[in-house]
Amino acid sequence: MSIEIINDLSMRLVADDFSNGHKPSHGGPTKTARAMAIIHLAAHDAYAQVTVAFSARLCGLPPKPTGSGSDDAAGTVALLAAGFRAAERLYPDFGATIAMLRPAHAGVDPALVAYGTLVGDAWVNARAGDGSANPQEDTNFDNAAGRHRPDPFNPGQTTLGRTWGKVHPFVISDVVTDAPLGPPPALNSQKYADAYKHVYEDGSANLTERNTKARHMAAVGNFWGYDGSNKLGTPPRLYNQIVRAIPALPLLEHPKRVRLLTAVNAAMADAGIAAWHWKYEYDVWRPIVGIREADAGWGPTGAGDGNTLRKIPGNPFWRPLGAPRSNPIPGPIIGPLAQTDNFTPNFPAYPSGHATFGTACFETAAKLLGKKPKDVSVKFMSDEFNGTTTDHNGVTRPRWEQTFSLQVAIEQNSESRIFLGVHWDFDACGGEEVGKAIAEKAKVAFA
Repeated sequence: MSIEIINDLSMRLVADDFSNGHKPSHGGPTKTARAMAIIHLAAHDAYAQVTVAFSARLCGLPPKPTGSGSDDAAGTVALLAAGFRAAERLYPDFGATIAMLRPAHAGVDPALVAYGTLVGDAWVNARAGDGSANPQEDTNFDNAAGRHRPDPFNPGQTTLGRTWGKVHPFVISDVVTDAPLGPPPALNSQKYADAYKHVYEDGSANLTERNTKARHMAAVGNFWGYDGSNKLGTPPRLYNQIVRAIPALPLLEHPKRVRLLTAVNAAMADAGIAAWHWKYEYDVWRPIVGIREADAGWGPTGAGDGNTLRKIPGNPFWRPLGAPRSNPIPGPIIGPLAQTDNFTPNFPAYPSGHATFGTACFETAAKLLGKKPKDVSVKFMSDEFNGTTTDHNGVTRPRWEQTFSLQVAIEQNSESRIFLGVHWDFDACGGEEVGKAIAEKAKVAFA
């Protein structure tokens, strides 16, 4: 029994939360990351209080029960009870699944089980007023050139997560101070013109119909998807899967595994908070709008992007390859899961959430292993290409297993959004910048 049981539980719940027409309890990657962080932190702190192997993150927890053990076995009993209790509170729709996965309490100290349950409750209660309950959807769009607006193929889109940047963070103190991000390139700049060309050519809907290189880019785009799809969930689940595939992880002593798995999830929770703060600070349009309205005379104001350096004109018919709507559900499903085509996410582009989450996760994992991302390799098969998952047409995708370093993972994960046509390349760079800053804070918090 170990922290891996809690990690498995959280990943199972994330997948189930988005499956078979269930309305997610924690919709979107931001809420998913928050839930996963709370579950891991509850487990972490219960273990910390019992074993005194490291300090708990939540202040004010009572001491462990008098007379109970303080070794790894005792700490693990409390860890499991805390993680499962937090999961029960956060995912009440999946009580039966949680009960089925819960390890038997027979032969363990009931006082430690009760203590772990108390810590799980304490963590959920402590986060109740963190700002995550604020409304997360609205239709406050700006018609100015360069501003985020709905995907024209999905005109009913609302914006998601406008207030998420105000959620109280986990390992950083303040987004602006600890995870700063400058503005995106000006619309009339060469850098914007270059980004326009990149996504226009390498993120278009016809990417799969071109040459071998283009088809590989399209495959990379899908490999890193996990865009709230049926049976897959959101990107924080994907990044946890990759961390679990690190060969060195199971060789660590249990306390270090507790710290590492908690750290990457706390870092990703803050990645969501920071990325969404900057998304709505800068409110940058996505390529689906920016390319179709690039030239003067197009768009609500007719201003276009004003860029005279572009070599490629605007194209009112351009369409991206799109974020993958995998494992579509047949029948009269209502809501986002009813969409059977690929799509553009419903929040501003800059910075990329994928790039921020992935960089924060992989940089944190490498730092706590005492390595650089380029020196940590994994062999991994994405659930997007597991020989079972289907594309938006219901056609099964083949199995594809890659071997890569965490540095390549950071790069592929960031580039994947350009290949899908849903991000500019400066979105990816911005996400990596913010993710690295958060990883530095996570290293200090969990060293």
